[in-house]
Amino acid sequence: MYPIRFEPIYQDYVWGGDRIASTFHRDVKKPRIAESWEMSDREDAMSVVMNGTLKGKTLHQLVVEMGEELLGVGQKWDRFPLLLKVIDAKENLSIQVHPDEFTAKEHGGEPKTETWVILEDGTVYAGLKKGVDEKQLRAAIKSNKAEDLIEKIDVKKGDAIFIPGGRVHAICGGTLLYEVQQNSNTTYRLYDWGRTGRDLHLKEGFAAIHWHDLGHAKVEPRRISSDLHHQLVSLITSPFFVVERIDIFKNFHLASIPKTFQIFFCLQGEGQIIVDSYKEPFHPGMTYLVPASSKSIDFEGKCQALRVRLP
Repeated sequence: MYPIRFEPIYQDYVWGGDRIASTFHRDVKKPRIAESWEMSDREDAMSVVMNGTLKGKTLHQLVVEMGEELLGVGQKWDRFPLLLKVIDAKENLSIQVHPDEFTAKEHGGEPKTETWVILEDGTVYAGLKKGVDEKQLRAAIKSNKAEDLIEKIDVKKGDAIFIPGGRVHAICGGTLLYEVQQNSNTTYRLYDWGRTGRDLHLKEGFAAIHWHDLGHAKVEPRRISSDLHHQLVSLITSPFFVVERIDIFKNFHLASIPKTFQIFFCLQGEGQIIVDSYKEPFHPGMTYLVPASSKSIDFEGKCQALRVRLP
């Protein structure tokens, strides 16, 4: 096999900016890009392979035709289980919540747990302040002060923020990040900063909120292994995905994992990713999917990467 790259799918939501094109040197004609969907197996936004012998195939076709060869031994999914995005918030995103597995079934949505890896310093909201109840939040939304009841977090480049289903959150203007999430597009808007023309979903949203969520959204990194030149750092471990950071000084070998695919996103530096002797450039902003059946994964050059995989 080889490292598979997909054509980005650009979304121009009202709060988007222009840094995805400028930061990652992409030739995009749109004046505003809110999100770049790097890997998506959704009917309304389907990723298409842009390199190698599989060029022109959709991600969904790969899932159907390759099965465990792509996904991993014992992995059976009707569609690819994750959705990967770069998000550029020029303005605040709505204050929102996503359902978990239980509330998604109740309201006909899709469960969504996500993680943000911060690409440039910024600010986010994540988690209700201690003791906030439904009555207080409804009153705050009505008086246009919803943000006063949510934890505000100043984030630095490299920070990891965990947003399980049920946690109220928002990305603030000026923040650029990489998002790893379950393959879902269910969002319940609770508050939209006075913008008009977009619906709120208070009934579903309030039902989805975890009112006693006391977890810390910002997760401290944990070093897994290191030598004089390289290190592997755990950022997020969840039931749905694992996100790690790899610091590469020159040449680095990673073992294949037969039970899961591996996804690599270049954070900084440059080099090459080599899968089963097939080389591809590895520069900031590039996302590659490595099938589970691949025999070897190597990197050349000095760079920093995210690795995303199933648990």
